[in-house]
Amino acid sequence: MNRKIRVLVITHAPWRNDTSVGNSYSNIFDGMDDRLEFAQIYIRDGLPENKMVHKYFRISEKKLLKSILTRKRVGEAFDLDNPMDTPPVKFSNAYNKMRSLRWNIFLIGRDVAYSMGKWKTSELNSFLDDFKPDIIFGTLIYIPLVNQLMLYAKKRTGAKLITYPWDDWYHINRYNKSPMYFFRIWLERHYIKKTAAECSYLYTITEQMKKEYSEIFQKECKLLRKGYVFDQPPAFKKVTSNEVKLLFAGNIGDNRWKVLAEIADAIHEINKASEKKLKMDIYTLSPITDEMRTALDVPDESFLKGAIPSAKVTEVMEDADILVHVEPLEKAKLENCRLSFSTKIVDYLYKGKCVLAVGGQNASMRYLKDNNAAIVVDDLSKLKFALKQLVDNPEKINEYSSKAWECGKDNHDIRKIQDMIWCDFNSVLKSKDVTYEG
Repeated sequence: MNRKIRVLVITHAPWRNDTSVGNSYSNIFDGMDDRLEFAQIYIRDGLPENKMVHKYFRISEKKLLKSILTRKRVGEAFDLDNPMDTPPVKFSNAYNKMRSLRWNIFLIGRDVAYSMGKWKTSELNSFLDDFKPDIIFGTLIYIPLVNQLMLYAKKRTGAKLITYPWDDWYHINRYNKSPMYFFRIWLERHYIKKTAAECSYLYTITEQMKKEYSEIFQKECKLLRKGYVFDQPPAFKKVTSNEVKLLFAGNIGDNRWKVLAEIADAIHEINKASEKKLKMDIYTLSPITDEMRTALDVPDESFLKGAIPSAKVTEVMEDADILVHVEPLEKAKLENCRLSFSTKIVDYLYKGKCVLAVGGQNASMRYLKDNNAAIVVDDLSKLKFALKQLVDNPEKINEYSSKAWECGKDNHDIRKIQDMIWCDFNSVLKSKDVTYEG
């Protein structure tokens, strides 16, 4: 028998190109649908936005919470012919407030409530039985229900399980002293470890995570990041006008917005004393508070523009001279992302733009610094000087544009990445009496 490998993706949110995880999945698997057939299970309200998946099973968060009392079954299967033709996900003000606060009591309540909801249903079983996945691929995440779903689907279908922890949710933050935090992390770590034990192997997003997780879970780990075809360098844009445009696109949580506010302040100081002007656009899906808006929305200098459709992100990047990456500076916040690799970094490299990285040292910042792919500022006292150098020496912008492209070419060839995935998937399935296409 000859057919495609069936891959069931299980995540918290719907697979959307305007979220970091969904965008990464679309990038990693783009063009492999001639060999892979996808379906997805997710547990948020809203619709997906991607061109890879047409079969879905959604477990509504709202209905899941209600089912604790009503005991009504939660979950529905549906098909989408064109998953790109869907509206963006919108959250209520109350939901956004809880997302921004991230109080432990809310997170514990969510973890427990999700697990208690009526999600083990005949509808879910029918979806799994009909799709018959060969591989279950999911984010190894802090939300117990996502991990429980992967374990349930694996047991039901006999599929091989491969997880992709794009952030380190297993690490205990030594700066957090809250007893409620330690209860929450104990609960979440229990299901992370239990799920990792059932994996054939894990993909990780940084070399450091690969090393640590292989030791912690005693499982083979492989490095997997986004990629592009870096055959033809872009026409590097030379800065010749009196206006230098900076752009940030991404998550401003964990106090990253405070680093952007420092950049906005430095821009203001430079603009007062220079004929050349700096301007910064900020695009983000993160919940916005009044304090953030006051700090980041500065007339004629810094513009907080919220979210834009994923298809337009490329356009706004093209128009920028400098692409900005930020990480938190506070030790407690930085601890949460010490092994993280921002998914947009590869997008920045592919654009062949000068990258300005500002913030504390984590895996993302070390990667950019070690590969000489960005102007890295980890001391805010040097931020104004770094920006002034770029204004006064536009050839430096051009120099780092070329360095960004070369880093991407050396480390993020999508053809090599997809060859690895295809070999890995076939390797774990070699015992099955099936010949897969490709």
